Amino acid sequence: MSNNSQSHSLREVVTIENPIFKSFEGKYFIGESDLLSLGFNNYAWGALYNPKDSGVNLYFSVTTVTNTSNLPIESRIYLNSTIPEGATKVTSVTPSNLTILPPPKPKIIFLTGQFLNNKIEGGVKAYTRIVPPNSTLVNEENGKIVIPPGGNILNLLVSSAQVLIKAHIAYGFWREKMD
Repeated sequence: MSNNSQSHSLREVVTIENPIFKSFEGKYFIGESDLLSLGFNNYAWGALYNPKDSGVNLYFSVTTVTNTSNLPIESRIYLNSTIPEGATKVTSVTPSNLTILPPPKPKIIFLTGQFLNNKIEGGVKAYTRIVPPNSTLVNEENGKIVIPPGGNILNLLVSSAQVLIKAHIAYGFWREKMD
């Protein structure tokens, strides 16, 4: 049997996950909050907000919560809730593909807050996860949740403990121009 490349041409096909493809395109972004405090009947939160004038849809890919305490906490995901007052803008959001110059801008705003004592208003509570002590919980959606301009996805961290708890929230997401 001869090895004749003319009669047996093969074409290479590679399958990659969509977030990786979006990274190649310069549309995938990541960011992590500073250490947030909760406990004593107060909450901490982090949200991705898609501004009304962004011209893009937000595709939610992943959120992680790193619980640095010795107690479990809840991570509650809300869609299109009212953003609590006193938000702080996270400035460490970056494209995941660092080879593109100038770096693309996310157009999506990552906001956080802590010591919130009011319930989240409006929107829909999509699901709740338990974050074990001294661990990181990864919740992957891979773009299944799409947020239009003016909308948001908010991760509320809750503990009934009467001690100070510290945690980080991180997000991975991409954006696409609207049709």
